[in-house]
Amino acid sequence: MEIGRYIVLSTAHVRVETARLLEEWAKLPAADQPLAIASTQYGWFVSTHDASNKSQGLPPEIAGIVAYGRVHDCTYVLLDCDGPVQAPLPIYPW
Repeated sequence: MEIGRYIVLSTAHVRVETARLLEEWAKLPAADQPLAIASTQYGWFVSTHDASNKSQGLPPEIAGIVAYGRVHDCTYVLLDCDGPVQAPLPIYPW
């Protein structure tokens, strides 16, 4: 059995434009996504693993969020509208 780890962060750590982009990426086939993203009712699961070079053009806050997840040894970051805000990450008003 494999058990994973993820960290929950507020969607306030992404700009509105980036949130729209995440929603669009989540609709794409997995092979076409710049990194693995799955939409949830209140946000997105974002993979912290980069299996391709497609993630080079990520919005800066997503790159920072992914790095933050890696530092905490997590496979995914759950961006949730009710998630906690973490001081080292930028906050964007919606």
